Amino acid sequence: MRSLEHINCPICEKNDTTPLFDKDSLCVVICQHCRLRYVNPRISRQTLETTYTETYYPPDKVERIHTGSMEWLQMTERLRELEAQHPSKGRLLDVGCGIGTFLHLARERGWESHGIDPSKSGSTFAQEKYKLDVRCGYIFDADFPSAYFDAITLYHVLEHISELNPFLSELRRVLKPKTGTLVIEVPNGESLQSRLQKADWPYVHPRDHLYYFSVHSLPKLLEKHGFRDITLGKPKRVSPTAGPSFMLRQAATAVLVKAHLGTVIRVYAS
Repeated sequence: MRSLEHINCPICEKNDTTPLFDKDSLCVVICQHCRLRYVNPRISRQTLETTYTETYYPPDKVERIHTGSMEWLQMTERLRELEAQHPSKGRLLDVGCGIGTFLHLARERGWESHGIDPSKSGSTFAQEKYKLDVRCGYIFDADFPSAYFDAITLYHVLEHISELNPFLSELRRVLKPKTGTLVIEVPNGESLQSRLQKADWPYVHPRDHLYYFSVHSLPKLLEKHGFRDITLGKPKRVSPTAGPSFMLRQAATAVLVKAHLGTVIRVYAS
């Protein structure tokens, strides 16, 4: 495969790994020091950025997300937990905001909503359909003022970021110190499902999912960037219907989340 690059572990900055499995001609490894799972070698940043800018939100995907009830239910669940953690609301930045559903809901509930996304089609939809302040590009392109945001959210974004350390340093700079809240949701690389399915786990996309965080490795990364008050959220299963089978699945999800074995991890940090 062309345009591959080798990296050291972004948390401990060492190059001491053991291969876990291969998929799509790429290898997922585990760091022997901090236990982060990541793709190495991986597709280059330039190749990934071109994909996100040009093809990540084709028209059919935009329409499917916009009209799908699951999108609205999921974003509502995320917003409710954010407001429980940060009840004062304020100025919100959603990084990787896609077509702007979360920001639209947040604005309706009193937040000052801002977003950024590299996708031209996604950001254009958010601007034109919802009249949101969404910029097309990456966090460094925006040049936001320091200590500007009360909350910054990243839902299934961090696993896509090539340069984790500069990226998190920039988020730390634009988030209000002490009172600001950073929210990160990522696939759980140590979930029960990932342990059982390994390379067949649906979240294993080594071409663009570059890291597979856990409740151990993600806090270590955040602590490296000065975040100290780090707590785990409790993401809930949602569904347009609430029959007995869904209630059972929802209860099972709650048990797995409590045991740190749920499909996703949600972290709050300040």
